[in-house]
Amino acid sequence: MAVPNYDQSLDTMVTTALDTFSRDPINALTDSGEKFLKAAATQGRVFVVNDAENVRHPILYDHGTASALYEPDKFAGTADAGTALTGAAKEILTHARFYLQAGTRNINFPQSQPPGNMIDYVSNVVKANMMHILNEEEQLFVRGAAGATMGATLRKDPALGDTDYDAGFPMSLASLLMSSTADANEDGADTTAEIFAGIKTDDVEKFTPYHVTTGGTSGKHDKIFTDLQSAILNTSYSEVERPTHVYMHLDSFEAILSKLRADAALPDPVNVNMGKEGTIAFGGVTLDWSRYLSKEAAWDSTGSATTSTYPMIGINWNSLRLNTVRAGGPGDGNLGFIRQIGAMQAHPTLSNLFKRIEWKRQWSVDNGRRSFFTISRLTDAAIT
Repeated sequence: MAVPNYDQSLDTMVTTALDTFSRDPINALTDSGEKFLKAAATQGRVFVVNDAENVRHPILYDHGTASALYEPDKFAGTADAGTALTGAAKEILTHARFYLQAGTRNINFPQSQPPGNMIDYVSNVVKANMMHILNEEEQLFVRGAAGATMGATLRKDPALGDTDYDAGFPMSLASLLMSSTADANEDGADTTAEIFAGIKTDDVEKFTPYHVTTGGTSGKHDKIFTDLQSAILNTSYSEVERPTHVYMHLDSFEAILSKLRADAALPDPVNVNMGKEGTIAFGGVTLDWSRYLSKEAAWDSTGSATTSTYPMIGINWNSLRLNTVRAGGPGDGNLGFIRQIGAMQAHPTLSNLFKRIEWKRQWSVDNGRRSFFTISRLTDAAIT
């Protein structure tokens, strides 16, 4: 039997580490320490899908012809206007399409490995790359670009036809909340021609998110509580179609925490520990914050995109989901989401070896957008 050469041994260890981490990314998510990907995992909203051009979700937007109401014991008489027999048939089903986008990177290794346990070394290099990928995915979703400042030009959408669409980018949070709406900050402010996920929001009401401007003024940021409660109630339609979490800038979170501690008649243990886990229970939802949600004019959804606004965003984790394409080797009945492209290769100009990997994913919503909301015009005066 031939003895495996150095490249083959390293390739085997990298493959094993990649399959392990990509089949069970929870530990990497925990170490990365961010919000939206972790919430998707804990809420059971990370799905493995077959490789395809897009992810399609059936959307019911009508209920067919009108019902005919009549008195059953009368042979004569006319039913209510628009009887089922004479009414024109209506199409009641459409599909939302979210295009699967891909990412790729090289995992580099020096040809001269450090002494000691190579398995631990390789495993940690792969883990570091996995953590970076997941952290980058968090920024791509929340900010529209990894490491870039939020702005109108950074909103990306997974559907062709949206004016913000950019090939290769998954759906961003701003695109989810602001694309294809009538608000002034939306590029074009168009609900009739521009599409979101292949749907004109003017045709399908369920795909129009709820936007409201806060009434909070200087010294009266308690008005935010009533605005927040109103937004939660207005976007709650059922146990499935309702916001489950509200995300905001850290300044807003601390201001709400301070106000609740000052005004609420709570026992000392509750008062002291409120916000300790980074979340607050309020109005049947969970208030949370993200380090990537910065104060930006782009969040001024009802204005002219010139007023810097603290984001306060309602998310329905019964609808929002992260779709990953199955790839990699099977193990324990699971398939990883990382696909390896070829074997270990030598860099053409450097004394490095590298393994090239690829992954495909897309965020999507399968219960419409009307249970998502933004509260705009949250300025410094409104929260302090």
